[in-house]
Amino acid sequence: MPDNSGSCKKPVAGIILAAGCGSRMGTTKQLLPFENTTILGRVIATARASMLDEIILVLGFAADRIRRSLDLTCPDMTGIHVIENPHWNKGQSFSVAAGLKALPEDTGGALFLLGDQPLVMVRTINRLVSAFQTTDYWILVPRFQGQRGNPVLVAKPLFSHLASPAGDAGARVLFREFAHRMQHIAVADAGIIKDVDTPEDYRKLGTVQDAEP
Repeated sequence: MPDNSGSCKKPVAGIILAAGCGSRMGTTKQLLPFENTTILGRVIATARASMLDEIILVLGFAADRIRRSLDLTCPDMTGIHVIENPHWNKGQSFSVAAGLKALPEDTGGALFLLGDQPLVMVRTINRLVSAFQTTDYWILVPRFQGQRGNPVLVAKPLFSHLASPAGDAGARVLFREFAHRMQHIAVADAGIIKDVDTPEDYRKLGTVQDAEP
């Protein structure tokens, strides 16, 4: 792809998808303690420490409880735009669509972070954003030891393809249709493939180690 480093900066927003009920966990996993915060608190802190220009947090299940736990008035939450997805139980693509609708008009790309991946590193987010700024790829996907993970960065020309919810299949269709505009980025970050879906996943959080790709 052509180098785009000499052109204007393309603003990138982070959309944190945290609307699910965590049925396999049996509790509101966004609020589970992790280090000195919660699982979701860690995801937010990582996003805020990165190169992202805007952060949208999409809530759904237990939205009021999560809002109270985050204390959105404190300095650590400055700049977080919280929205609610009333259709959270219909599939993650409804949260994707809700997040896209909340973006500023000048947004050039959106990085979709999962609210149950607290181990993703700031440097991984920054690497994806930097690659987006210097290439013309429309989809940037991190890979750890050959395995594709999250967060995924999508360029504005594809927003309309994600704006109409399609259960949880929308992203997979997009990957197939625009494979020629997609770049995989190798990262030394096992956190991109570590979702916290079950009590066992939660117990293992502290044992994940970085490794070279």
